[in-house]
Amino acid sequence: MCELCRRSFIRGFAALGAASAFPSRLFAQAQRGATDAVSSTTLPARGEFIIRNGFLLTMDPALGDIPRGSVHVRNGEIVAVGADVNPGADIIDADDMIVLPGLIETHWHMWNTLFRSFSGDEQAHGYFPTVARYGAVMTPEDMYQGARLSASEAIYSGMTTVHDWCHNIRGRDYAERDIQALKDTGIRARFSYGWAQGHDDKEILKIADIEALHRNWKDYSNEGLITLGLGWRGKFRAGPLPENVYGPELEAARGMSIPVTVHIQSRKNPPNQIEAHAKENLLGKDV
Repeated sequence: MCELCRRSFIRGFAALGAASAFPSRLFAQAQRGATDAVSSTTLPARGEFIIRNGFLLTMDPALGDIPRGSVHVRNGEIVAVGADVNPGADIIDADDMIVLPGLIETHWHMWNTLFRSFSGDEQAHGYFPTVARYGAVMTPEDMYQGARLSASEAIYSGMTTVHDWCHNIRGRDYAERDIQALKDTGIRARFSYGWAQGHDDKEILKIADIEALHRNWKDYSNEGLITLGLGWRGKFRAGPLPENVYGPELEAARGMSIPVTVHIQSRKNPPNQIEAHAKENLLGKDV
């Protein structure tokens, strides 16, 4: 009975958070999607428009900052930026506003956004025990709601690109539902396939599932907005991992030419994890 209450609570919380992050004209659509996660959200058509009269922070040394500038967008692509852009298109008035490129978020465990405020002050109820406890009983639909809430909040906060470092993949359907949430919000993302909470560090990841996603990535990429990577455990996690685990995982990612990210640290007391990885040629431009 408590399990049903927990599931109902976090799904309702996700519905509230995701819906509030959308403009009011999309509220009803967002609410329907939150209560019926099986149905995919239909995104608005990209169209063509001009963002006009904003103070443009272009981040381009050649263009600089442009007071009362305009940005011309056509079918999801910026085609012109300047002080005088006047094609026939819908106008979005940005008077008294700053216009700048979307922020890029580089490392986010988006699936556990549902657990915000679940942790306590005591170590037994801290972040890591809480994530491990709830992660072990999550369903694919819980994963969808967590990632969807995160992506909605990102867009609302000005982040247009996120790195979804997903380390609770308990089966391929968990990965697919998490990716679907990214697709449904229309955000640009790197999806890094990780292990499951409670996964035995002596056991290799299900490489066949990652390879299957990679082979069919066109079906998941949302027209190139989402890319695939590996959330790797590396040589260490709670303790050292066996070489027959971390080695084949990295080799598989390199065989697919997908980028790799890993939690490792540098400290004065041995082992220095960065040095330990470097000595075995486990670091590189793809990591």
